[in-house]
Amino acid sequence: MRKLLFGVFCFSLAVTVYYGWLLANAGVTGLRVQYAPAATTITVERGSVAYDEGLRTGQVVDLGRLPNAARYRFHEGIVAGERFAIPVDSRAGIRIVQLIARPAGGKLKMAFASVGYLEWFFYAGLTWLVLFGALLVWRRGDSAEARTLALLLMLLPCFIFLQAENGFYTPWIGVDLAANALGSLTTFSAALLATYAMLFRLPHPSVRRALAALAYASGAAWVVFTLIAMDKAWLGLAPPPQARTALVGIGCLFSLLCAIVTVRQSTGEQRIRIAWVTASVGIIYGTEAVIDLVGMVMPSLHQVGSVVRPIAYFLAPFGLWCSLLNRRVLDIGFALNRAAVFTGVSVVIVGIFVLAEWALSEWFSSAGHATNLAISAVLALALGLSVRAIHTRVDRVLDAVFFRKRHEDEQAIRNLAREAAYITDPQILLSRIVAVLEEHADATSAQVLLDDGAGHYGGVSENDPAIVRLRATQKVLDLHDVQSAIAGEFAYPMLARGRLVGVLVLGPKRSGESYAPDESDAIAQLAHDAGAALDVLATKSGVPDSEITLRMLYDAIEALPSAIRTSLSEAAYEGSEL
Repeated sequence: MRKLLFGVFCFSLAVTVYYGWLLANAGVTGLRVQYAPAATTITVERGSVAYDEGLRTGQVVDLGRLPNAARYRFHEGIVAGERFAIPVDSRAGIRIVQLIARPAGGKLKMAFASVGYLEWFFYAGLTWLVLFGALLVWRRGDSAEARTLALLLMLLPCFIFLQAENGFYTPWIGVDLAANALGSLTTFSAALLATYAMLFRLPHPSVRRALAALAYASGAAWVVFTLIAMDKAWLGLAPPPQARTALVGIGCLFSLLCAIVTVRQSTGEQRIRIAWVTASVGIIYGTEAVIDLVGMVMPSLHQVGSVVRPIAYFLAPFGLWCSLLNRRVLDIGFALNRAAVFTGVSVVIVGIFVLAEWALSEWFSSAGHATNLAISAVLALALGLSVRAIHTRVDRVLDAVFFRKRHEDEQAIRNLAREAAYITDPQILLSRIVAVLEEHADATSAQVLLDDGAGHYGGVSENDPAIVRLRATQKVLDLHDVQSAIAGEFAYPMLARGRLVGVLVLGPKRSGESYAPDESDAIAQLAHDAGAALDVLATKSGVPDSEITLRMLYDAIEALPSAIRTSLSEAAYEGSEL
């Protein structure tokens, strides 16, 4: 499954990169042709390539003389330098006019001028989402939730970029047709949010199932309408009406409603995880639903949508990254650690200075070489003098915003390690260890196996491979590496005077992620200090570790409801009679 998702990532990234190249190399002719099987009038912009070649608004072109492939290309975009043959109907007969698309200027200037800054925000946001999906596959490929969310994110560029009306084209018409058809199939990515919500087992799933089914039905209808539109564009006819676009909004709406119902039905940590994902992806789905559905009633909203949609796609990744780094909802360990984020922010800051230099150079382009050189020197000096202050502020912001939860959890574990020597009741110490690790290490279980002095550690023989390894190495042990009767993820040695007095065993994280290095160091320190504290308490009181364990067991039985204690007593009595 990981290999398949990796292939999806490579394909999606290739599509994204190629579409970025199309944005930077988009061409213009100034000619607009309506869909028609044969003769149709044209609209020509003054001063364009078409205008320079003698074409004027209101003239008639006979698209019926062009092959289907050429007519289909009128439905797509144009690359700078691409040549087009236009059959113009005149009094003297059909005249073939050759048009060569030209850029608006230099590549960078042309790209921003022709598609606008918001288009690049849109492109950057989608690229960010694809990389986030790949990170999920890499670190949590064994989780069905992570795989579904990763597939949703990685298919978004394919769903958007591969549509013919969005300007995806290649030098080969066959590849264009295949890509546009594939783009229609990726419409089902909108329903993957509903699939993600259905992975959580909650009561009363009938409403969620109905909403998920409606989301997939909308996607299937979109595929049919898109294939019909492609066939009509191939023949030079107008595509189906705007109802086709509304199907996307309907599918996004049903998926979003399914996720919202799931949030309402869930509780605790599960609810937090679903809510953060729904809120982040919901920015995209909600925007698409509003623009596509309301746009049918108010066509003027299309201009507003061209501004709102790029912003939504650019902001959506921020919620996912915050849930990843701050809330630990999608904990993927330290794949994206503090240093990486710090480096990324530094690159952004340097990029801002570069853009500022470019903008000022363009503004003062007529001032001469000396002025531009002075501007560059001043900006470089400002960057050099302020980089230390910028890094300090960035460091504080990263700690406060992105890594606060990690620091708080690690600090709570280390605080208990320092306090262990001052706790005089071993039962209180052991109960606090379990409570702190389950809350701040996100462990599904935590238990302490103490040496009973009779060759056992909490019921496990001292000859158990894991116990032997811990006594020999006195290092943290991954329990998957040995055949042991101890059930858990990691075993931490509790040492005192060079002796293994106990073992701290942690189960897997509730999030499904592995323990981070600094987190594991804090737990190891807690196990070491707690072992030393228990040894001191046993020495002072003269009570062996085995009696401490028996007292804990007795107190646990006393805490049970009376009916359960009665049943246990009766079972023990019957066992003694036998």
